[in-house]
Amino acid sequence: MSTMIILTDAQVVELNNRIGQIQRLIESAQVIKASGAPQPAAVTEARPKAAKTGVTRRRRRTLLNEAKVVEIKTRLAAGNESAARIAKSFGVHISTVNNIKYGKNWAHIKVPA
Repeated sequence: MSTMIILTDAQVVELNNRIGQIQRLIESAQVIKASGAPQPAAVTEARPKAAKTGVTRRRRRTLLNEAKVVEIKTRLAAGNESAARIAKSFGVHISTVNNIKYGKNWAHIKVPA
């Protein structure tokens, strides 16, 4: 069973234009995928913009290095301080210190007992 659709000349022109736009987008996406080149500006501008929430994206920065992790592990091993206090002194979240404590992060750093 087939369905018949009746279009005006203007609708046919608009439909042909949209089909052409879609074909160009598909062709440019295949070129980008094959070459690894950045997307052209036309494709980037077509993306919907995120809502302004006051939160900006920023690069992840590393607050800890190996020397600081050794100090954290030493302080944890001493048992005199809580993980929360250590986290506050290094400017990191308590979960970061606990992940170090339980070997989820920085497990390759060994501290002699």
